[in-house]
Amino acid sequence: MFDLFTPPRFFQNVTFHRHTDRSIGWLELFYDLVYVATFIQIGNFLSDNLTLEGFAQFIVMTTVVWWAWSGETFYQNRYVADDIIHRLLVFTQIFAVATIGLSVSEAFGDLYVQFTLAYVGTRLVLVLMHYRTYKLNTEENVLSLGYTIGFGVGILIWLGSLLLPAEIHWVGWLVGIGVELLIPLLPIMRRLQRQSAIDRHHLSERFGIFTIIVLGESFVKILDDAQGTLLGPDQFLFSIAGFAVLYSLWWLYFSDAGDQVLDFNTRYKPVSWIYGHLPLSAGLIAFGVAAKKLYGSTLTYADKPASSEYTLLYTVAIVMFLVALALIDFGIDDETTYNNQLLEMFVHLVSAVIVTVIGLTVVGATPTGFVALIAVVMVAQVGISIYLSQKEAAAGQAHNSGHDHHAMET
Repeated sequence: MFDLFTPPRFFQNVTFHRHTDRSIGWLELFYDLVYVATFIQIGNFLSDNLTLEGFAQFIVMTTVVWWAWSGETFYQNRYVADDIIHRLLVFTQIFAVATIGLSVSEAFGDLYVQFTLAYVGTRLVLVLMHYRTYKLNTEENVLSLGYTIGFGVGILIWLGSLLLPAEIHWVGWLVGIGVELLIPLLPIMRRLQRQSAIDRHHLSERFGIFTIIVLGESFVKILDDAQGTLLGPDQFLFSIAGFAVLYSLWWLYFSDAGDQVLDFNTRYKPVSWIYGHLPLSAGLIAFGVAAKKLYGSTLTYADKPASSEYTLLYTVAIVMFLVALALIDFGIDDETTYNNQLLEMFVHLVSAVIVTVIGLTVVGATPTGFVALIAVVMVAQVGISIYLSQKEAAAGQAHNSGHDHHAMET
């Protein structure tokens, strides 16, 4: 009898990944696009709900969607699977994620059942992938069994949330996502993960590509809001300051953290690196919303003080990004680079404090003036990053020169 998890031999194409030179696949890139589209909808939700409650709901939905993306990403990193069954499972998961995107606007309202079932669908597909790998892969399959059981428990909790009253269904979501986030951190799972192959360069590229796509969403939001408008002096000056911040966000991640690999052999560094990308993504989405709102302000009252809710959101977004960047820096493998992680972490955290002070104390500034102050802090970090990079390069050359000289003497 045909068994989905033990298919004919020509479908048995799931192997354990052991090399470190794989490239990003087309299916992975296609997979990312539906998530970015969903994040756009989550950003739109935040734009329409600029309250403390709305921001909390935004964080919950961002966590749910980011975690769903991370699960598939780590599966693809550890296992090589590209047969017909795997592609059909991925396509099914894409459909479920798209349904999440369609449900975002009323996820905490009338569409909470649809949102819940859509997320359960994404996790169910991932569980099927891991179980299929467990059945087909005769070598080191205990890790997949652990994920099958652990994420299966998460699915049950999410389904159980539907039994709660509609106004508190989100409590079940929090318990479910909390359990899922903890599964990979269990001691037995950590031990199995260290025993299993992971392609750190592939993982760095996957998170980097995802981050740059989310960052590009800021362009989409601002251009969408500015479509058809004539740039006056106020809009032009705001654009200069705003793009200085945007360029700095790209520089600080991709010229340093995004170009390095995580340290997977220690206890806390991989957790810091991986989970640090969650507030990074949330901060970038919130940044796009805040930048759009502040730019829109220049079209109506450029010479008046910026709205406090817009400047607060802009501040929180930048602070989230900087704190996340410090966490990612901490998780970098310091044996692969001369990178001064501790110093850069300190710079990012101090900058986060400065941005917080600006956001809380600068009252009465125009949208352009406020963003310009933030731009000064961000560009200063870029300058420090350039200086440290040049210093590291010089140290590396001196180290290599000394090593070569010693070898010649020997």
